[in-house]
Amino acid sequence: MKISPINKCNQINYKAVNQKYYEWAKKEAKATCGFGELLRQLRYDVDWGDILPQDGIDTVEAIKKLVGKTDQFTEHVLENFRAMLK
Repeated sequence: MKISPINKCNQINYKAVNQKYYEWAKKEAKATCGFGELLRQLRYDVDWGDILPQDGIDTVEAIKKLVGKTDQFTEHVLENFRAMLK
């Protein structure tokens, strides 16, 4: 999976953001669809080791900044990723 650093002046610097999920989120944001399926798939990839938990956190944080909102499921996914780092 492609993990790329985001280094733009107007964005928070994240260590790495998974581009597959970030691009998916941009498409979903334009279509005003929910992000539930995206978050479920991201969580699956982190759980199975395809993506590091920190990269999952950075990706979700970038998506939150992109869409400008959050919900309980998003926060739940973030908490799970943070717990995996401990």
